[in-house]
Amino acid sequence: MQTIKSYRLMEAQTTESADRRVRTAHAVRLRSGCATMNSSGALANQGVRNAHPTGARRTIKSYRCVVTLAVSLVCAVSPITHAAGLSHEDQQQLVHEAVRVAKQISANDRADVYDRILVAGALAETGDADSLDFLKQYLANSDFVLKRSAIDTLMSSSHPSELDLLFRTASNDPQVLGFMVESLVSTPRADMDDVLGDALKGDSLYVRKNALQAIARGEVVGLKDEVEALVADPHTDATIKAYGYYALARNGKSAQVRSQVMDIAEKGEVEAREVAVIALGLMDDKDTKALLSKLSKGDGDQRVSLAALASSAGLGDDESIGRLIHGIAYGKAMEQAVLAGSLKRLPAAKAAKITDILMTCCKLTPDAATRVLESWSTIQADPTKVYAWGLGNEQADVRLQTVWLVGHRKDLNALHTISALLKDKDPAIRAMAAWSIIHTAGSGYVGGGTET
Repeated sequence: MQTIKSYRLMEAQTTESADRRVRTAHAVRLRSGCATMNSSGALANQGVRNAHPTGARRTIKSYRCVVTLAVSLVCAVSPITHAAGLSHEDQQQLVHEAVRVAKQISANDRADVYDRILVAGALAETGDADSLDFLKQYLANSDFVLKRSAIDTLMSSSHPSELDLLFRTASNDPQVLGFMVESLVSTPRADMDDVLGDALKGDSLYVRKNALQAIARGEVVGLKDEVEALVADPHTDATIKAYGYYALARNGKSAQVRSQVMDIAEKGEVEAREVAVIALGLMDDKDTKALLSKLSKGDGDQRVSLAALASSAGLGDDESIGRLIHGIAYGKAMEQAVLAGSLKRLPAAKAAKITDILMTCCKLTPDAATRVLESWSTIQADPTKVYAWGLGNEQADVRLQTVWLVGHRKDLNALHTISALLKDKDPAIRAMAAWSIIHTAGSGYVGGGTET
């Protein structure tokens, strides 16, 4: 098993759509259940424990209780009040402390390499040239996991020098371009249209899939014509067409692609069907709801049935919401991972209320909890209670993911909740806290303080 210091390779989801991928830009490490993909893109979980707390299936009575709780709480959950943040002066003092911690980790040759990559990315955001050089050497590393970690770290930055380094490297290394596109699936950026456009023209099926998923997740309006041309081409691979229809549906073309998507959902290959079922979650009408209900209950492929269940829940079906909550809380490992990851594509209000139920009713496994937290990277709702839940968890995996979430969301109002973690006994937690603080509040950093 990997320790918390090791870089978690893959995010355990089915295509949902591209969420079966390297976890995040920031070296999120978990203690158990490293997941990989086989050549077809199907998930292969290694060492993931059965999700049930007692090792046994919950009874139908407990399932009904969860469904009842889901229906009642989704209808009425009390609003969350966002906590007040630090003063500007206190923020700047905290940034200096975070820079000091980051420099300590960066200068320690015996520190975990992923922690050093992570803090190098943070320090490079402050204009530190040595940290940028440190990351540059890993862009040329033969170990693709280290290379990917450096790319994800750079992709999270908005500093011109970091992005310039990536573009210059990608021009000579197609693998770097592929990893950049893959990173955009989980972290969409409005300034990457050119990268995605180039990826759509490439020969790699995998890179083109990721590009379409990034377009769908980021709602990139500027590439609609390219995507429409792609799906109209009779020579385009059927699975690529499914991803293309999904991207168009996410970009306001649901009505135009509805019939094609429904046809694929019933008759296509497994991966294409899964993507189509996800796209149906954007089409709120009687026929799509009926098809999703049927597929969620009776489809022979688990990937399709779980995707249909999440889409049906997103469209407001009470039974599906109850089943989704039950699956995250008590399902087998694959079911937990897929359904927890699917929260990111549900309407924000529904995702927030379902999360509130999960935090209230159930003790989630570490893997399910981290998937829920990862989904909150894009859920546009108040995360205050989610932070408190994650930071108070007994599992270091979950606390680490929560610290990452604060930084990913650049939540200034939450910095006070992670400030003490700069002194945590776990170096991975310290590194992540330093990254989150600098990434969130370090844009105006000027050196010369007390951090050296």
